[in-house]
Amino acid sequence: MTGRTYKQLSREERLSIESDLNDPDIKLKTIAAHLNRDPKSIRYEVTHRAVVRVRSNQHNKCGLQDICTKVRLCPDCITGKCCECRHDNCNQICPDFNDHPVCSRSSRWPYVCNGCAKLSDCHLPKLFYFADKADIDHCHCVSDWKEGCQKSENDMAAIIRAFQKGIQNGLSVDVIIKEYGLNISTATAYRYIDAHLIPAVKNIDLKRKTRYSPRSSSKPKIIPKNPDFLNGRRLTDFNDRMERDPSVNVWQMDTVIGKKGSEEKCLLTLLYTRTNLQLYFLLDSKTSENVVKVFDKIKDFLGPDLFKETFTVIKTDNGTEFSEPLLIETDPQTGEQLINIYFCEPRRSDQKGKCEKNHEQLREIIPPGLSMYTLSTHDINYASNMINNYPRRLFHYKSPLELSVLFLNEKVLQLNRLTSLRLDQVKLTPILH
Repeated sequence: MTGRTYKQLSREERLSIESDLNDPDIKLKTIAAHLNRDPKSIRYEVTHRAVVRVRSNQHNKCGLQDICTKVRLCPDCITGKCCECRHDNCNQICPDFNDHPVCSRSSRWPYVCNGCAKLSDCHLPKLFYFADKADIDHCHCVSDWKEGCQKSENDMAAIIRAFQKGIQNGLSVDVIIKEYGLNISTATAYRYIDAHLIPAVKNIDLKRKTRYSPRSSSKPKIIPKNPDFLNGRRLTDFNDRMERDPSVNVWQMDTVIGKKGSEEKCLLTLLYTRTNLQLYFLLDSKTSENVVKVFDKIKDFLGPDLFKETFTVIKTDNGTEFSEPLLIETDPQTGEQLINIYFCEPRRSDQKGKCEKNHEQLREIIPPGLSMYTLSTHDINYASNMINNYPRRLFHYKSPLELSVLFLNEKVLQLNRLTSLRLDQVKLTPILH
């Protein structure tokens, strides 16, 4: 036998474990020998990565029902024995409820129900080892928890609001933390500000930070990320949402820059997928702060109800300018969630292809490389009017604006001051200044 490896288990090894567990007589040492691993590693993998499965229509979901002696926890039982009760609320009122099966197989090797001969007749909850789920759980444990600031999305939103308000009032970092009861240290707050995790708050705004000289270090600087803003907002979540509600309004969002490498103005674009209507908004710079400002103005103009009805679902890429989805989704006054934002997979711009394709018309009016420094809101509304009045073969040569008046409130079209034009009035030519 060769020397044992100390590397993490691979997906292929986990698939081998799952396959071996389907043998009802498999021994722990046999699986360990197959993989040239320590038996303790295999036992840890199976016991810590197993998942509970129980039928949704099963009334008694307790793992203790075979040895349960409780009686008359509720007045609905005919026999009085809780293990025979068929009322759903019994699982909630019993203080000893256990969602894991308690049997001889789960208390010793193999610890799971894979390969159990009594599986079809057993009425207890089931414990299974699935290689794919175990591998996903492993990847989360070894990598995801290390990313970012280890604060939940709601906690980060509270920190952002507190610092934006406190800095405006001239408060120092430690006073803001004390005044708003934030559960972070002063050093952590400075790191968040350095990493631009708190929009509209910069080092120049702080009372004492600009007096200090930065310490030199040869170590690479790690920029924290918002740890969980993608949770519930990935492409798989978007697909699940569309299966549940395929008629919902869907928009695709992106930004368009002028000169590469410049910190100047750029455009935020929102495309209505049903009609290819695309709205354009001028940003002072490509930052999450400016994106949030635009959406706050849209919410004020439309009102929360119309905003919620119109921009129900937005799909976008993983750009840093979209890294504050919670501030976009919620009402700034009440904190109520109005819409949902979902993110494409990295480097997959084709997953919002309509938005990317529609930029071709925009580039005819604002060519690539053209500085947007001299552009005004009037110029952007002019470009939007021309593009949205341009007929499309996809829609039998009707324009996006013609179709959108059937689906969208007129107030939404006023965001770019859109008006109907004759074809001879439409000009997709570069803006000249």
